[in-house]
Amino acid sequence: MAPTVIAAGSSAAYDRLGYWSPSSSSVDWCESNYVVSFYIAEFWNTISNAACFAAAAIAYHFFPGVKEARFRYLFGTLFLVGLGSVLFHGTLRHKMQLLDELPMLYSATIILFILVGAKHGPQGQWFPLLLAAWLVTTTIIFSTATGNLQFYTFQTTYTLLQFGMIYYLRTLHVQQRTLKGPNPLISTLIRRALGFALFAVSIWLIDLRACETNLGYIGEKGGGQQQAGHKKQERQQHQQPYVDHWMGLVPVIRLRRSKGV
Repeated sequence: MAPTVIAAGSSAAYDRLGYWSPSSSSVDWCESNYVVSFYIAEFWNTISNAACFAAAAIAYHFFPGVKEARFRYLFGTLFLVGLGSVLFHGTLRHKMQLLDELPMLYSATIILFILVGAKHGPQGQWFPLLLAAWLVTTTIIFSTATGNLQFYTFQTTYTLLQFGMIYYLRTLHVQQRTLKGPNPLISTLIRRALGFALFAVSIWLIDLRACETNLGYIGEKGGGQQQAGHKKQERQQHQQPYVDHWMGLVPVIRLRRSKGV
């Protein structure tokens, strides 16, 4: 089996054998294995993915553009990220790891597709076909690579997608602010999404390099979903988007009719 990336500072002395042993994934995180349950490798990493399911359900229920296929696919892949992460952390098996990482790439690619369309307008059939070819290629690469090659290839690819999303989000936001004036609520939402993403990446690096604690990395997966959320506003006639907070906590996009319409 190819070498596994093990979180720096982790101690195998605390690991136990469990139902899915031995591990075949390309990474073994800081959390000790099979300590809580014989059937779940990383118990807390597994159950923390309930946040992914909740985020997908809330987004699907509240988002005004959910009838469009691109947004249904986006929220569907977010749900698959949560499901794949449960299977991965619950088993630490290589095939289950793919079910976690590939939906992350799919969701990031869909977000990039939405942002490019919002910035430059419809690109024609060539653009979704190009992205589809990209997804097929990355799926084949990550399905056949193992060990350090698989782990670092995935991290590099996903990081590049994140930078692309941030670039288009920033340029599109500046463009809209120039045309329509500043929108403090949207600006706050973007800063909050990027802040959550940076916080999640920091925790992810601590988990991998320092192995002090695991606070989860769902924010990294979910932060990107918020980045694309408010771009629906140009497509709604006679309606203006505004940011509301469901239960006073979760930011959601709602629509209201423009004055004088």
